[in-house]
Amino acid sequence: MKIYFARTCLLALSTVLLLNTGEANAAGGNEAQPKCDYVEYQRLPLTKKQYGIDGALVVMRDRSILTAEEYSFDDHETSCNARLYLEGSSNKRIEIHELERPIARINAVNLIGGRPKSFSLMVDYSASSGSYSGPGTKFFNVVSGRIKWVQAKNEKTKIVEEILVAQTLKTEWKLFPNGNNQDILEIRCRPAFKGKSDAFEVTYNRYRYNGHDWIHYSRTVEDFWENEGDFPEESLFPPLRQKN
Repeated sequence: MKIYFARTCLLALSTVLLLNTGEANAAGGNEAQPKCDYVEYQRLPLTKKQYGIDGALVVMRDRSILTAEEYSFDDHETSCNARLYLEGSSNKRIEIHELERPIARINAVNLIGGRPKSFSLMVDYSASSGSYSGPGTKFFNVVSGRIKWVQAKNEKTKIVEEILVAQTLKTEWKLFPNGNNQDILEIRCRPAFKGKSDAFEVTYNRYRYNGHDWIHYSRTVEDFWENEGDFPEESLFPPLRQKN
């Protein structure tokens, strides 16, 4: 009898939770979508000779934050995220990329010598507080009239992932010359989550083009670092040079 009563109560509770969830989902679906007033923030021209398309890369922002250099929750309250367009002739949109935050910026950058310039896409993930939030940057090429995100193969795991670097209180990155190309260096400081509760570890990441592919090298040591001074010496980033 007790078991039957318990099962009956559990079934009733499950039904109530299911109904409440359905009501919440229905209410969420009825929420008004933000009214966005998108205007052009950036336009970088592309030529068919170099990129396989006569057109442009265009970043669109909401008019309310068109001139903002960085995101501030106090000054800018908008849920209208930025957009990246790849346009062809007559401003025809070939690709539309919905970004994850309202502020974004693109720049042309020389990553591989002897090739057309690549591009960096910065999206500002800053939060009102916290030492791990800030702008994140990815890289891409325009090849045969299409956007191709730059990926790197992890030297150890062989896993291929898009290159994503950040700029926060405990993370920073920079480009460093390597012959005709440029390496992408990034330093990260994170809690160690092992041993002492206040322990931190620092990871040195290097992304390098080897003539065929981008390779991701990394090494991690027990240490502490914050982005309040000079960027670490390049020699700290793997692959480490052999000492004579």
